[in-house]
Amino acid sequence: MQTYEAWVVEKAPIFSRLPEVYRDNPVTGYLTIFWDELLISTKGKIDDIPRQLDPLTCDANWLDFLAPLCGFTGIYWNKNWLESHKRNLLSNSFTKIWNNKGSRECLSTVLRCFEIAHEIASKGDFIFGRSKLGEDALGNSSWQYIIYLKTIYKDTPVVSFVEKINTLFGPCWCKAEIKFDDSVVRDYLLVDDTQLFTYLML
Repeated sequence: MQTYEAWVVEKAPIFSRLPEVYRDNPVTGYLTIFWDELLISTKGKIDDIPRQLDPLTCDANWLDFLAPLCGFTGIYWNKNWLESHKRNLLSNSFTKIWNNKGSRECLSTVLRCFEIAHEIASKGDFIFGRSKLGEDALGNSSWQYIIYLKTIYKDTPVVSFVEKINTLFGPCWCKAEIKFDDSVVRDYLLVDDTQLFTYLML
């Protein structure tokens, strides 16, 4: 019998490849069934590894295992976060988060991963891509920015959570403040607010 048939069709890699004289003996089945099932089970787990290493398709219990592999350790990770938020973070870790860490884009990406409605706007006259060397030779004028949130987040754990995310992923050496203004923030597909506030308090 061919290997493919023994493993995939018969699902008995040992028993199905024994000489016919042994397969006709009922004792042979009792002696080989444990090892056949063990081999098939192990092969299934090995074949499933590529799916489990993808944060978008893996089982939920693999997400905390994948987190350190994607750079999320210590204060950058919390096992109590919602599954969907974990998947968002891990799937964006190498494409949008770590290679842009410390930027406005990275901060916004992380906040979107948590489905927190926000808008980030510059404060003052700082303009990206325009040198101010002639006007401010000593670099006294630093970039300041405002993180706008929806008013529904006011006086909730979301505010302190956004402050923490800003500290971890936002631009360094820049002043930031949080304001609440529904007219500035674009609409997002939000998770249930009660659920969001509850897990952020953990």
